[in-house]
This record gives sequence, C-alpha cells and structure tokens, in this order.
Amino acid sequence: MEEALRVRLAETVRSFHIPRLHEIPDVGLYLEQVTRYVNGVLESCGIPPLTASMVSNYVKQHIIPGPEKKAYRAESIAYLIFVACVKNVVSMEDIRSLIDIQKGSYEFEVAYNYFCAEFENLMQVIFGCREKPEQVGISQSNEKELLRAALLSVTFKLYLDTTFRLLQEE
Repeated sequence: MEEALRVRLAETVRSFHIPRLHEIPDVGLYLEQVTRYVNGVLESCGIPPLTASMVSNYVKQHIIPGPEKKAYRAESIAYLIFVACVKNVVSMEDIRSLIDIQKGSYEFEVAYNYFCAEFENLMQVIFGCREKPEQVGISQSNEKELLRAALLSVTFKLYLDTTFRLLQEE
C-alpha cells in the first residue's frame, strides 16, 4: 500500500471520539433528535446511519431501553451508539446477548465507557495511527475478550470500506 494512502487512512480516524456516558445529552431527546445525534457521532468513521424506524424496532425488540414520555435518555442513546457500531457484523440476537452479558458483569457506565475506549483504541491501531493497542481497563475477562472480538470485526470492516472508498477517489 502506498504511503500516501496509509496517511489518508490514519487521518480519517485520528480525531475519532465516541462520547462517554457523561458527555451524552441527558435532557431527553425525541426520536429524530436521537437519530441525528447518533449519526453525527458515528458518521466520521463510516458507520451506516440509523433511521427512526430502526430505533423504534430496537425498542420493540427490547434491545435498547424505550423512551420516557417520547424522550430518550442518555442510557438509551449509549445503547444505540453501541448497536449502531456492531449491527453490521453481529446479529441482533447476539447483540442482545452481548448486552445481557454486560448487564450481568459490569455497571452500565463502566461497560459503556470501556466499549468507547476499546473501540477508539482499535480504530487507531487498525487504521495506522498507532502500532500497538493500549491496555484498556485494569483487567482482562472473557466478557472483554468477546467485546474486543466484535469490535475487531467492526474495525476491520470499516477499514476495508474506507480503503476502497479512498482508492475510488484517487
């Protein structure tokens, strides 16, 4: 691969950041605001956008917590960010399993913030911003390894999609 392409790939994710739970608006966002927010957070890395009907479907399937008086809180938005990231490589049933495993193993904020840090970490490595992954968290567990495997699948898919897009632009 040409050096110029490597540099362009790295630049696409250099400033990639997923908001931690305390950074997500918790004022109660309506459905269209939620999709706009989540899509805005993830558009820079090439994750396909969510639609309002997708979000409603995830609520009906009990994958994410539903709205309170038609407004979604930060926890629901965080779950949506997770689902949006992994839905193209993990089935909905397996996403539900990953969420259930998380609920049984960690407090929600700890698990969600770990997901954010690990996903950013892997994106930086796979896209060539860093040579080695950083240690995320203070311990390793089967739950973390399962999440890492899912995120590696997502990251490699995004890497391929971005590489092909950049090659077509040349």
